[in-house]
Amino acid sequence: MTESKYFIPGPTWVRPEILAELTHPMLGHRSGEFKELARGILTDVKELFRTKQHAFVATCSGTGMLEGALINCVPRSVLVTTCGAFSERWLSIAEQLGLEADHLSVPWGESIDPVRLGDHLKGRHHHYDAVTITHSETSTGVMNDVRELASVIRAVSADTLILVDAVSSLGSAPLLFDEWDIDVCVASTQKGIALPPGLTVFAISERAMQSAARKPYRGTYFDFLEFQKNLDSGGVPFTPSIPHYYALAAQLAHILRSEGLEKRWKRHEEMRRITRERTASYAEPSCPIEQGSMSITALRPKSQSAPEVVAAMKKRGYVLGGGYGKWKEETFRIGHMGDITISALESMLQVLGEVCADGSQA
Repeated sequence: MTESKYFIPGPTWVRPEILAELTHPMLGHRSGEFKELARGILTDVKELFRTKQHAFVATCSGTGMLEGALINCVPRSVLVTTCGAFSERWLSIAEQLGLEADHLSVPWGESIDPVRLGDHLKGRHHHYDAVTITHSETSTGVMNDVRELASVIRAVSADTLILVDAVSSLGSAPLLFDEWDIDVCVASTQKGIALPPGLTVFAISERAMQSAARKPYRGTYFDFLEFQKNLDSGGVPFTPSIPHYYALAAQLAHILRSEGLEKRWKRHEEMRRITRERTASYAEPSCPIEQGSMSITALRPKSQSAPEVVAAMKKRGYVLGGGYGKWKEETFRIGHMGDITISALESMLQVLGEVCADGSQA
């Protein structure tokens, strides 16, 4: 098996056999063959989210469906929890949509505190239509405890909708849509699912679907009810990226039946541990391991600049992620997600250790 030398926080490395799935002959998206393909995919997407409710696939980036979730589910007010650049994107979208957007923020490198969230919700004079949570914050490598945060929200308000960005966590870390009582969860396919960019998978609770039905305007391309209407007839609302569907079908079969979802979660947990241990002598992690993403580790090198580390690794044939946003110059990021193997990660970390040791002696 070809091993990755590509360790950015997404788009992640894609196995050659999955890339080959993109070359299937074209077929009509209203044909019986496509409908059969789509039905199998949606069954597996439900299993990926661990839900028995609604699940769909859209041809767009994750950002598109973050906007779709707000349009469908928020008539007036939303609380956005922020801990980095991508959780802040929820806030930017909400403000541009003209919503009453409040936010509860923590410094970059920290996760959302459930106690502080509960106090904030209890102190409000009106209830929020929805609260957003980013599961894995790609800019900082922090993972929020969605299960605990959701339980805090439910303790205050049973009908506030919980909207989750799982763009860089689905397929890499445990996410139990029904058990955690989430209402909308969105994930792109180019990270933990390990496909090329182009598709977004998302799950919707019955509660969120009913809320959307009460909104007079839900947009056009991201209208939840249109997705459901077309699913009922075995189709999709708009022309999808058909090559991606072939690749997604094959990859879901690999994740759920060849590797196994629980084993995949364990592999990612192990890659997080190995990355932390092997880099401890020459870099500081952005957060404690118990708050760390299973997909991404952000590091501050002790003896070199982060851009120098990334450049030196590129000369050695390995591509790492640079810092993002206000951490652009001070951190580099290792994407250890999707189908990256432990052996490939260890090979990269061996070279990274040599690069950082050379830099410390310069």
